[in-house]
Amino acid sequence: MARSFGSTMHAVGIHQGLAPVLDVTRDYRWGRTEETIGEDPYLVGAIGTAYVQGLQAAGVEATLKHFVGYSASRAGRNMAPVSMGPREFADVMLVPFEMALLLGGAKSVMPTYPDIDGMPASADRHLLTTLLREELGFDGLVVSDYYAVSFLEVQHALASSSGTRPRSRWPPGWTWNYPTPGASVGRCWPGSPPARFPRS
Repeated sequence: MARSFGSTMHAVGIHQGLAPVLDVTRDYRWGRTEETIGEDPYLVGAIGTAYVQGLQAAGVEATLKHFVGYSASRAGRNMAPVSMGPREFADVMLVPFEMALLLGGAKSVMPTYPDIDGMPASADRHLLTTLLREELGFDGLVVSDYYAVSFLEVQHALASSSGTRPRSRWPPGWTWNYPTPGASVGRCWPGSPPARFPRS
């Protein structure tokens, strides 16, 4: 199925697919539950891995989303904070991503919107560099969810304005910001802050 999708996408010049969604269902009140594969981490990982392999076999890069924990937001509210211990995080939420990266060879990852135990995922050095890049060995694209970088200012208060660098150093690992040129940070490979933010 995913290879067929990928072939159609590739035929019209699309090179990156913003799928699969690997969020493990935790609370059916969450407004994006219909996008998820299910509540079993292994099942989500197995189907997600096959989807990645099919899409990429057709020449389209798969983007794993939402790395990681989005579906566990408090009270099932979209973009609400996630409060979760490290064991549940590793044993439930991370499993599908590990499978799709290590077994499927996914080439792109999209971080989640909310904060996890007080740290916005989009600015979390441990999540995007230590875990994703170093421990899991990922060397592909890290792309923002739509407006996630601007949410560092308006939702998480990590930047004083859209034109300034977050107070905490921009984490290495980011590659691209979606969707608008006004919000775009351009390409910034691991170790480099976004071009639009002044170096300190």
